[in-house]
Amino acid sequence: MADQIGRLGVRRWGRIGYVLGIDLLAVAGVVVALSLIPIPSANLLPFVLLASCALLYTELSVRTAGRAFFDLNSVWMFAAILLLHPVLSALVITVSYFAQWVRVRPDELCDRTFRAAATIVAGYAASAFFAMVTDTTFEHMPRDIASFALVVAAGLVFLIFKWAVIQVADRTAVSADYAVEASAIALGIVLAWALVDWPIVLLLIIGITLVMHRTVLIRQLRDQARADPKTGLLNSAAWSNDATAWLARGESAALLMLDLDNFKSINDRYGHLVGDKHLKGVAEVLKSEVRATDMVGRFGGEEFVILLPGTTQDDAMAIAERIRRRVEGFAVEGLGTVTVSVGVAAHPDHGTTLEEVMNAADLALLAAKTAGRNRTLLFAAPPA
Repeated sequence: MADQIGRLGVRRWGRIGYVLGIDLLAVAGVVVALSLIPIPSANLLPFVLLASCALLYTELSVRTAGRAFFDLNSVWMFAAILLLHPVLSALVITVSYFAQWVRVRPDELCDRTFRAAATIVAGYAASAFFAMVTDTTFEHMPRDIASFALVVAAGLVFLIFKWAVIQVADRTAVSADYAVEASAIALGIVLAWALVDWPIVLLLIIGITLVMHRTVLIRQLRDQARADPKTGLLNSAAWSNDATAWLARGESAALLMLDLDNFKSINDRYGHLVGDKHLKGVAEVLKSEVRATDMVGRFGGEEFVILLPGTTQDDAMAIAERIRRRVEGFAVEGLGTVTVSVGVAAHPDHGTTLEEVMNAADLALLAAKTAGRNRTLLFAAPPA
């Protein structure tokens, strides 16, 4: 146990060192840029406009949606990276995250600081890529396909580098919507072009960004209302609604009911935080072993349910057994392993309603537990 706690301590201090290293790299880049590259006076007006847009976007978003904020500030950030001196682009990024800290997440100063530093470093990477490929500044580039491809490539460098830097410190970042982030970067390219050739278009882009924010936020809140907060799977109500709707179509399906064996011992020995990591890990196993059309939910506690549309009993047993073996070999940071018992039932063979099929799967699960756990059983109807 002491060795396990020690490993956790080493990882924690390693993460802190990494975060501080990224912060120092961002500051060092500013110092180097100030000493080597003079700031053009022509950059001052675009800087003021972009910093003001970052502040205005955050304020209007908070006024319309409260604390439910979705970050689309890459619009202003990437435009700044394309147009401004590295120090001024770093200031635009800092202003954006500072506004988020003050108006949206006042309890997350360290997180906002790290994300600002990571974004600044990603901006350095995009600028370095741009400088290696061409010696022409963005405002003087010809408006042709080659230039367009170069700018888009710089946007991809920014997106990938930012994701990679943040991902090392925060593995939950994979839950971010990078398609939306890419859209914001694309809009930042349009904004940079507009500020060079037709600045009045800035007003339209502000409006478009606010509409995007509202649309994405509505979708995000809808998804959150259907999701289990610990695992990201469907919650019990959402899963039941979707499964009921499918079975009402009268088509065949199979249902798996899964329960982690002796899960209480994990919580008692390692604590609930480690237990939650096991739940998340098992949830990832379940999602990776089924199709996108299958419905995976957390039914409560350490119990999970899966509806497999159009699946036969034999196929369902094979899938359940594959999941059982995967879970059996799963461990969280060396802190214990879990096994799972699985009950399998089929529609309409074992019931015509969701309640009937779930009851059959639950009886099969109980039989698997009684038979020694860590096994898969198909519902067997009692003799008439």
